[in-house]
Amino acid sequence: MNPAMPNSLVTVLELAAILILLTATIGALLSVFITKRSGLIHLGLQLSLLLFMLYISQSWVYPLVFSPIFASLQQFSRTTATLCIMSSAFGINMMLKIYVWEGRLFQHEGASVPQLLVALVQGMIYLVAVLVILQFVYGQSITALATLSGAAAVVLGFSAQSTLGEMFAGIAISISKPFKVGDWIKVGDRDEGQVIDQTWRHVQIRTRDRCVLNIPNRAIADAPIKNFSSALGRGIKIIETIQLDPEMDRAVVTMSIHDAIVKTHGVLEDPAPTVYFRGMKMGQAEYMFCYFVDDYAPQPARSERLWRAIAEALPDRRDEPLHLAGSG
Repeated sequence: MNPAMPNSLVTVLELAAILILLTATIGALLSVFITKRSGLIHLGLQLSLLLFMLYISQSWVYPLVFSPIFASLQQFSRTTATLCIMSSAFGINMMLKIYVWEGRLFQHEGASVPQLLVALVQGMIYLVAVLVILQFVYGQSITALATLSGAAAVVLGFSAQSTLGEMFAGIAISISKPFKVGDWIKVGDRDEGQVIDQTWRHVQIRTRDRCVLNIPNRAIADAPIKNFSSALGRGIKIIETIQLDPEMDRAVVTMSIHDAIVKTHGVLEDPAPTVYFRGMKMGQAEYMFCYFVDDYAPQPARSERLWRAIAEALPDRRDEPLHLAGSG
């Protein structure tokens, strides 16, 4: 029997695995022409597995099939190992491209992932693959090259620290999705406004006075965000307070404020508005009232109508001015 032919159970299983993986690789290659980039992930995976099987079966695969192509078994071994590592790097890169860069992170309100970030990650993947090949396939010391690469990465990181910081903060915002374009938000102690644009560097907010705030992503990631358009439950809760003459009948005041809220256009009936007496504050009786709305954009006009309705509904005390305070 030819010693190069599989003549044991292990080699027969190896041959079967090679044939199966070869068929799967050809199928993945054909699928690339049909589904285009979505099939590249499977092609990289199948090709790396096929090359791995050829590498571990080199003792009989080389003399049987590849001896006319490669001058020596060592050359065949190094070639298959190199191609296996590179195809694995290719598969990882395509997986990130399809499922991350053009997948979840691509759904960042239409903004594409910065090419700088994609290029950096892609270069890191292939750099690691090359270093592994040099160290473990060709037995070359990579200490100097790794040191040089690390120094270059440090220099690049410091030079692009601001840009990279904004991009990674943009990734965090994209994954957590605390708001979307069109939402009314308040970032930290800044003026509230409507989100009109969201990129990988900053978020643009149009305030009530029609000014546009460009807030860097890192500032947004580090600040509390109040979203008026994505309230949990049935509507957005508005809380306001009013200070009145302590001699005014509390039951009458409570009923008057409640009736004024109910009659104001845009206030939800469910949940129902509530009015509370909070006690005395600086010699005045303070009342707090809460109501719910489903659209925060017209809140200033709605609030003005409500205060007018409250002033008309309260008992006539023209000699006592109203002390009003409100908060959303």
